[in-house]
Amino acid sequence: MTFTLSRPLFALAALITSATLITGVSTQAFAAGAPSRLVAANPAKASGKIVIRDALWSCNGGVCVAPVVGSRPEIACAAAARKLGKIDVFSSNGQEFSAEQLAQCNTKAK
Repeated sequence: MTFTLSRPLFALAALITSATLITGVSTQAFAAGAPSRLVAANPAKASGKIVIRDALWSCNGGVCVAPVVGSRPEIACAAAARKLGKIDVFSSNGQEFSAEQLAQCNTKAK
């Protein structure tokens, strides 16, 4: 009798645990997977689909977005500056670069 009473409770506990794990993992994945964004000083160079290092950027009017950037943000920004020239705005994982970080990034601009 005890076994049949604990089975529904066990199932409920398993369901709650699964839901908690799924929610926690997807929330962390979403936060870590926030798209990267940049604004190029020269919009003519940043249009259409552009591959920079390990990321596919979609650009329109000098504003580019990449859903996944595998490199560290500093490396991704420097690679973008090498390809597109001066970068006015760069953000990765929901964090926008400071003026100092942008200045460092733009040392690689052509």
